[in-house]
Amino acid sequence: MPNLISDIPARKRIRAGMIGGGRGSFFAGIHRAAMRLTGRFDVVAGVFSSDAAVSREAGQALRVAPDRTYRTFAEMAGAEAAREDGIDVAVIVTPNHLHFEPCRLFLEAGIPVICDKPLVNASTEAEALIRLAARNDTFAAVTYTYTGYPMVRDARARVLNGEIGEVKFLYVEYLLEWLAGDPAKLGKGGVWRGDPGKAGPTGALGDVGTHAFNILEFVSGRRCMAVNAKLSTTVDGFGLDDTAVVQMEFEGGADGLLWCSLAAPGHRNGLRFKIVGTKGTLEWRQEQPETLQLSRLGKADLTYRRGADDMTEEAAACVSLPAGNPEAYLEALAVLYSDYADALEAGPGWRAAQRTPLADLTEGLRGVRLSEVCLRSSETKTWQAFPQS
Repeated sequence: MPNLISDIPARKRIRAGMIGGGRGSFFAGIHRAAMRLTGRFDVVAGVFSSDAAVSREAGQALRVAPDRTYRTFAEMAGAEAAREDGIDVAVIVTPNHLHFEPCRLFLEAGIPVICDKPLVNASTEAEALIRLAARNDTFAAVTYTYTGYPMVRDARARVLNGEIGEVKFLYVEYLLEWLAGDPAKLGKGGVWRGDPGKAGPTGALGDVGTHAFNILEFVSGRRCMAVNAKLSTTVDGFGLDDTAVVQMEFEGGADGLLWCSLAAPGHRNGLRFKIVGTKGTLEWRQEQPETLQLSRLGKADLTYRRGADDMTEEAAACVSLPAGNPEAYLEALAVLYSDYADALEAGPGWRAAQRTPLADLTEGLRGVRLSEVCLRSSETKTWQAFPQS
């Protein structure tokens, strides 16, 4: 278990600042729990809410010093950049429309950034952040959590080493029943995710569809080159698409299909992919994350299991519990945070030090472009090229 808790005593503690994460923030707590699992991060500063009282309350609960619980992003970036013991990284877990400004301010201050997905709401904003990070080769990452699952990494390694032959077709679905009732009863998350001014240009596609798209490109090692999309709204009162079906063309001639929905009754967190090759098909389901299914041409099917001796080296490197002790979403995010910690320790040469590619700002940009290109395709009912630069 070289990536996680077994070897933490010899490693430096990383000082993290958190943007967002005050009262009622679900995902911020998940991020903090994942950081704790690695044993390598301490939250020492933050702007936890736009409400000063809520921010102070959160700072006190997290034992952050009062003078490091800040009122604004700009105040925090300036003060932390000037401290000898300033933060090593800013973790941004705000709603989508509040991603760009803190990312910009911390990168301008030379402070690395870890941002929840989607990175921002417009490709022009993502491109600006890429230029900022490039000036000083500042580390910046986007938390596509599902790429931290060991069996997802196992699938990637098996595809890239040719185990299923030449990739011919890629399929991914991400289905939730979250909106299949009354969106008004789902709290503030059900409101802002349907607001184009806050959620961005798309709903389901920008929310869960970006995860689905990213995992296909991650596992296959191939880039999407063109899309033909249909975005639909099936839930009355929801201001954006709640369902999307996207045909895709990948480099090398492979075809693909992405289906995502926030309003599919009976689906709790239904992320699933299939990679079809000339020798076989690999399939993984997020709700059964411990196994990877291989269906082989003319041979018996195989089930690969997390923790077994026949895992690929890439996957075995991020296992934290013995076989039979399930690992899931929280451990997957902890795998990413362990990767981030390694990258932060490595400094400017962090890319060369990574065993598995991290989702950086370029991957974040592709997630933003997915929404823009698919929206254009849906509106014009035409295939659209996917920008590669």
